[in-house]
Amino acid sequence: MNGPASSRWPFRPGANRPKAPRKLVHEGGRGAAGSGRRRTLTSVLARHAARVRSRRALLVDLGKALLLTLLAALAAAPLAVVWGISHAQVDDYLGPHRVNFASNFHGEVEVDLGPIGNAYLASPVPPIGLIITVGGVGTAAENLNSLFSEQTLVAYTSLYTEPREAISGIVERLARDAVREGLKAEAVLLLGVAIWRLRRQLMPPWIVTRVTRRRVAAVYVIVVALVIGSILVPEKPKDPRYPVAVADGGRFSSLTVDSVLLADLLDRGIKGIRLLSERQQRAVKSYLDSAAGSLAAQLDDLPKPRSDETMILGFSDLHCNQPMTELIARLVRATEPSVVLSSGDDTVNGTAAERGCVRREAAIPNGVPFLVASGNHDSDVTEAQMRSAGMTVLDGQVVEAAGLNVLGDDDPEHNVPFSVDRVKDRPESEEELAQRLVDVARDKHTDVLLVHQPVAARVIMNASNPPAPLVLWGHYHAQSGPRVIMHDDGSWTVGMQEGTAGGVREPTFTSFSTPFSPPLISADVYFYFRDNATGLITAVQPVHFRPDAKVVIDARIATGDLAELPPETRMKLSGVSATPSAEASR
Repeated sequence: MNGPASSRWPFRPGANRPKAPRKLVHEGGRGAAGSGRRRTLTSVLARHAARVRSRRALLVDLGKALLLTLLAALAAAPLAVVWGISHAQVDDYLGPHRVNFASNFHGEVEVDLGPIGNAYLASPVPPIGLIITVGGVGTAAENLNSLFSEQTLVAYTSLYTEPREAISGIVERLARDAVREGLKAEAVLLLGVAIWRLRRQLMPPWIVTRVTRRRVAAVYVIVVALVIGSILVPEKPKDPRYPVAVADGGRFSSLTVDSVLLADLLDRGIKGIRLLSERQQRAVKSYLDSAAGSLAAQLDDLPKPRSDETMILGFSDLHCNQPMTELIARLVRATEPSVVLSSGDDTVNGTAAERGCVRREAAIPNGVPFLVASGNHDSDVTEAQMRSAGMTVLDGQVVEAAGLNVLGDDDPEHNVPFSVDRVKDRPESEEELAQRLVDVARDKHTDVLLVHQPVAARVIMNASNPPAPLVLWGHYHAQSGPRVIMHDDGSWTVGMQEGTAGGVREPTFTSFSTPFSPPLISADVYFYFRDNATGLITAVQPVHFRPDAKVVIDARIATGDLAELPPETRMKLSGVSATPSAEASR
């Protein structure tokens, strides 16, 4: 009342009153509601509990989703497995014929020979069955001269001699394809479950009300019951079945056909294969016994490394030869090399049915490293079988084995089985393959360069100061070398074109050769002696298994004299140690 009028607040309706000054929000406060309040322990714990509950809820939801996915995957698994098995198929070769293999649930093995008819065998794993569709067997009128000719019977001998191995190779490929198809089916079924879970968001209400859990469960049970029932109770064959008179008592005792003509053909074919197989096995046993005796009589002359050397065993073009695989294995046990190297063409045609020969060859090293640069008669299937059997398939990278750095790669082309035709596996020539390996070897220390074809080896050997002390190749089934290339620093590279370890004669092996016969020409194996100090190859010693079962062990062929190595080069290589005619470096 006593103060000046200007300092008084007018008190009348509608009058604007001055706003009270805002209080600063306390750090950590929540605006006006939280201003001026201290955060108590209770409020902090409450907030923390809310966060924990949120994380726990998230984890619970995630766990429920994972559990639902697992249950859905388990529920879909039976249908996915059935789909995978019933849709698996691969193309390969049996004998000289292109064949399609497709699995099913008919409970038998059906061989479809086109116009000739069908043959049937009881499945070894019922109710799973197999349809084998054979191509290129000709018409019924001409099959007498083609399907069971002498050449064709030779090609089918391995199926008769090693049916389990031949079929197992095919089954492995089918199993992988079945897994792929099954995983595709599983993904589709899980997608269906996800759509069903989101049905309220994705479908009209009138559909959602009808797609209930009970109805879905009922449909699932009915479908699974029908599928399993059809598998366990397959249809009975409607076509007449005729037994094959000479079917082997154990192996083919359940063999039947739906054609009288085919029954007659198989009678003749099985007789021919049986006689041929028995004849070949007698010849193989006779050769093995004689060659093993010749080898045993020369044990003191077998290659032996000196105390300062590492001994390497190398060969090429074995082509599945059964007696030579056994003899090379015995030679390895007697000589104990540090590493075994193959320059390719280990199989005849690179088919899955040749698994038996790959497994026999994988047993050659007797525990030492076994490295392969596969050739034009091998295939991706062959390489997969080799890796599965424990062999190292070179792929363009330097591999360390027994203290050696080995570099190589598979041939960029391969032969069509039972043909002289070749196809490219990748857009690379032999020359480009060789140059690529040379470039790799110059960047990383390499002791051995391994290729299959002479065209590639020529590029390596003609390179300036070839970047590896030892270069090996094969392909021509004839020995050439050793060839020595002198380097600018006085060191050297030894190159060797290896003959055929299988004793296989050119060119008939490209058509219908068989691994179940003795060598037709000299079967050659090579020992290379590497000086441990310098890494240089100082000698080569070939061993020849002749067709008459005589074993010839050549004397060591010197390939370099370490005494003539310049001191600075010896110091660079950190070594000492041996002298052939040398070619100038190119």
